Amino acid sequence: PSLSTIIGQDDSQYGVDQGCVDAQKRLLYLLCQFVEVISSSSGAPVTLFLDDLQWADTASIQVIHQLLLNSGSLNKSKHFFFLGCVRQEEVNGNHPFFSMLSTVCQFGIPVTTITLSCMDEDMINTLISDVLCLSPRLTRTLANIVHHKTKGNPLFFSQLMISLSKDGLLRPSLSRHRWEWDEEKIQSRKLPDDVATFMTSNIGRLPNEVQMALAMLSCFGASTKVTLVEALETQLGMSLIDSMEKAAAEGVLDKINGSYSFGHDRLQEAAYNMIQPEDRCIFHFKYGVALVPRSLELQDDGMLFVATSQINRGGPAAVKDAEQALLIANLNLTAGLKAMELSDFSSAFSFFDNGISFLRKRHWQEHYDLSLQLFENCSKCALVIGDITSLSLLSEQIITFSKSFEEKLNAMYNTVSALAYASQLPESVNRSILVLSQLGETLPESCSESDTKFYIEQTNVMLKGFATDGELINYKTMDDPNKIMAMKFYARLELSFQMTKPAAQPIVTMKMVQLSIARGMSPMSPLGFTYFGQLLARLGDIREGCRYVRIGRKLLDRVGSNEVAGEVITIGTQVMCFVEPVQSANEFFLRGHAAAMLAGDMSNAMASSMTYAVGSYWAGTKLQIVRENFAKSRILMEKQNHLMWLAHQTPVERSMLILIGADETDLPGQPSFGEAIPYASMLICFQKVYMSFMFRKYEHMKASAEIYFGYNVNSWSLVYTQTAQAFHGGLAAYWVFRKTNDAKWAERASRAKFAIKKWADCNEWNFQNKLLLLEAEEAFCYNDIDSAKSLYEKAISSAREHRFINEEALAYELAGYFFMEFGQKDVSLNFFLQAHEKYHEWGAIAKANAVYEFTMTSMGASALGVQ
Repeated sequence: PSLSTIIGQDDSQYGVDQGCVDAQKRLLYLLCQFVEVISSSSGAPVTLFLDDLQWADTASIQVIHQLLLNSGSLNKSKHFFFLGCVRQEEVNGNHPFFSMLSTVCQFGIPVTTITLSCMDEDMINTLISDVLCLSPRLTRTLANIVHHKTKGNPLFFSQLMISLSKDGLLRPSLSRHRWEWDEEKIQSRKLPDDVATFMTSNIGRLPNEVQMALAMLSCFGASTKVTLVEALETQLGMSLIDSMEKAAAEGVLDKINGSYSFGHDRLQEAAYNMIQPEDRCIFHFKYGVALVPRSLELQDDGMLFVATSQINRGGPAAVKDAEQALLIANLNLTAGLKAMELSDFSSAFSFFDNGISFLRKRHWQEHYDLSLQLFENCSKCALVIGDITSLSLLSEQIITFSKSFEEKLNAMYNTVSALAYASQLPESVNRSILVLSQLGETLPESCSESDTKFYIEQTNVMLKGFATDGELINYKTMDDPNKIMAMKFYARLELSFQMTKPAAQPIVTMKMVQLSIARGMSPMSPLGFTYFGQLLARLGDIREGCRYVRIGRKLLDRVGSNEVAGEVITIGTQVMCFVEPVQSANEFFLRGHAAAMLAGDMSNAMASSMTYAVGSYWAGTKLQIVRENFAKSRILMEKQNHLMWLAHQTPVERSMLILIGADETDLPGQPSFGEAIPYASMLICFQKVYMSFMFRKYEHMKASAEIYFGYNVNSWSLVYTQTAQAFHGGLAAYWVFRKTNDAKWAERASRAKFAIKKWADCNEWNFQNKLLLLEAEEAFCYNDIDSAKSLYEKAISSAREHRFINEEALAYELAGYFFMEFGQKDVSLNFFLQAHEKYHEWGAIAKANAVYEFTMTSMGASALGVQ
């Protein structure tokens, strides 16, 4: 009743559509959170039982899939149990249900399959004996006859026993005080082989008016509300309720919680089969049309959905004339909009799609507004449910027939969003730039570093017009619809540019901030100011960057924009990692994930989840926990088939698995985009440098490092993983310099040390130990033995104090190599043994073993006390 206390109030001041992308995922996320809360507070397992899953649609399977995956990540204090039934003879191995089971098994969720076969004669005899309260010896002959006729089918058995009782062939004897039966008559009774045919024959023995009522009821599914039957009774002038009650008395229907339900789906099937196939569309249409007036009178959305669905099952062929077709198209528009309000985008898409099918020729010319609304809303739903083919066709129609450019914009935005979600970033970028140019917003084709700094200075001058942060936060609201839409396209470009054109990304940020200052704050403005803060931090002014990150977060509350909340929190957290301990700051990515999920922003939900997993790795979290974090993130990305974020996660995930000693077959494949996304290619190359360094493969590391340092990815973003690249890239460069004495490697290492020093000035916790270890390696290169000894000890102590167990282990190991180089084997041995212990504590078992094997080989078994 008070859901707003969980998901927050929608205080948006904007009448414009903020988009419904992935809103269905938002509802699914809330459902999973609801189940998690209930299961954590209940002593007994929360059990979900679903029958007849062979008929489940894709959306239903997705709900089950997400609930199971979510339950797999719950801790032991939370309990969830799912039980599902499916008719195996009605599905094959390609059914979505079995694909879903296969997926959840891959993620370690225990699945037990129980095959229910038909009952044998002994089982039937036990049941009959129990029901009739007679000895199994007395019921054996009856059981033999029943088993022969029903072949052990449970439903057939129960229906036959009821039928025998009704026909007097199985009856209580008052004189003998027990049940008795006529074996000869039961044996001679002819029964069909198929249970459905048998049920049809049983229904056929009911009065005609009852049969007609059951046939009508079967058109609405397995269960129908009594209020709906009453509405049909009034509109059709039929005596339906009395007939339903008679059917209930005969056991064909159950009346439970204000609904009539068929006792079994086979009974519904039998009743539906009484309607000739060629007449079914007429009956569906008739019943739907009859319900519409009552649903509108009662303002009953549920009844409206049922009525519209029945009409749609009848289809355009059942329509009398053009006027009725137009009414039905409008009815589908109404039903679709109501379904969208409930975040049921699959049903909404169906309503809009059916509404379009009822439109006649020349509908764009004669019924323009209705056509535009149906096509536009249908395209939005197509984007949400991932039907890119339908989205393309619908958008093409909108763009072709819309009377104004403004009316084409939503279709264009949906299209570029779909391309971005499908990882077709270059095409999404090009289309966005084209639309922006048509909105009067231009972006330079190329952008030098001096151009970028000019834009930044220009923006800073504009911002000086605000005396206080509060004055900026409470600035006027943007009211130009075209500029509001331009801000949406700019927001879409932020991340896309970061991946494909990193050198030009700051221009997009500047455009968003400048447009907000010139025209007022829009729902996208919080994102622009947050990216501006990230940019300032990247340029070295981290304190000022944090200021604009805070402004961005406060603007979220000011403009009421939930749509970008996840991205604002995630980008802002990247900056905060440079001023706060990363072990605590990293947790805020989970808040970004939750905010994105609540807004239905799946792309940024995946980005937050991936960034949290990667951040936990570099923060020195125990690797078993890191592995779980990566698994949860991978589930989300693979489910969405989002290759871009997978490409960013996989290199680090593979490194983690190799360090813990996972089998080669357990390593995930690496998605590749070639040169389309240079940043992703650079990440892959860096991880090759990192892993070669960690396992002391010098030649391979040097070759990979040459390629890595050759990447010219001029990123203006500031993300915490850049610190790992600077740190480990610097260590690798010092190693090569020590081996080759080539000055270019010393220069590369020096640049890395300088970057770490800048960050350490703002945040000793995260960067002091890294700076000390780089300085120790530098002293090692120049044979400054005393300085190196002191710096290694300080690096180890700092890493321990600031809880970077991964870097503490690395500092011990590198100190071991240093002392070995200068002949101090006893000291070196101690450092290697400490490194082995810390790697093992971190969970890097393969790395710990490699250190141990190196020590055994280099020092000899006697040095380790091995006999």
